[in-house]
Amino acid sequence: MASRRHTSAGLAADFGIAALHAGFTLWHRLPMLAAALALQGKAQDAAEMQRMMSEKAAALANGMVDAQREMMRLSAAAMTGRLGFADLPHVSAAIAAAGLRPAFRTVRQIRGACAAAPNAATDGGASALP
Repeated sequence: MASRRHTSAGLAADFGIAALHAGFTLWHRLPMLAAALALQGKAQDAAEMQRMMSEKAAALANGMVDAQREMMRLSAAAMTGRLGFADLPHVSAAIAAAGLRPAFRTVRQIRGACAAAPNAATDGGASALP
């Protein structure tokens, strides 16, 4: 298997961390999204919405490629005998983790950017996220 072993429990922990980061990100960006969808939204709000959508689409495409790459790597390891019988239960978790890694990375990066930027949509930029 890979040097980084993925198990179902590790994948569940990654989902938990990603949910926490996504919650903070949505809390920060929801006013901007609502402003972009309003009838009289500003151009910068529409640009933010486009950026959010393009980040999600890029993470989806990267995840598909990474999952396919992991499947090919595991298939080659199985054909050459390097994939042991004890590693078989972890194959699906390794493929899922590889496919979700770009999305998890995007959520963490967005959360970090939101924490560093002031929350201008709700209080005029006077405070930052905790």
